[in-house]
Amino acid sequence: MSLENFFNPDSVAIVGASEKKGKVGAEILANMLQAGYKGKIFPVNRKAETINGLKCYPDIGSIGHVPDVVIIVIPAKAVPEVMQQCTKVGVKSVIIITAGFKEIGKEGQALEQQVIQIAKQAGIRIIGPNCLGVIVPANNLNASFGGDLPSSGSIGYLSQSGALLAAILDMANEKDIGFSKLISIGNKADINELDIMKSLGDDSDTQVIAGYLESIEDGNIFVREAEKI
Repeated sequence: MSLENFFNPDSVAIVGASEKKGKVGAEILANMLQAGYKGKIFPVNRKAETINGLKCYPDIGSIGHVPDVVIIVIPAKAVPEVMQQCTKVGVKSVIIITAGFKEIGKEGQALEQQVIQIAKQAGIRIIGPNCLGVIVPANNLNASFGGDLPSSGSIGYLSQSGALLAAILDMANEKDIGFSKLISIGNKADINELDIMKSLGDDSDTQVIAGYLESIEDGNIFVREAEKI
């Protein structure tokens, strides 16, 4: 399974983009712009015509282009509707930053299952939900609400904890530690630690894989894959 769309997208849509300070959608858009991302950025927000000088769209369908990655930063109950929009235009890669899914209990778990079902039927791969995002320094990609873009290097880092990844970013920028890729996997509704580890194992830019996990889907397979890499 290739995660190339997540790591090297030519275009990114941010659903829930905002100019309001303190909003996660504002932080992600600001981080993308500050990092110097070279691709196209499509802010999506029904209440704005432009955000940070970029044309804003009311929904995914109105963009007129299929984004390589869609980042979702809106209330959890609205996420299935956006997923349906993604299926209609042919989006294949989605990062769900939004929290409020299985980590909050039965209601959130049912909502997460609904999102997974929509994704499976359309062949959409998901990172998250309840995650910090994805960062690829070499591609000037800071699709996260973490800290500043760190230096480019050879360490691939995955984390199930967004807070810990944010701390790693702060330390990396303070001590100038370089990374190939940093991935926050959150609830692992679809893409899990094994998927990320395999992808990093095949990545010529990555020579060290590090991370933090709170659960492992299949320990035996995980260990075998780690030994193989």
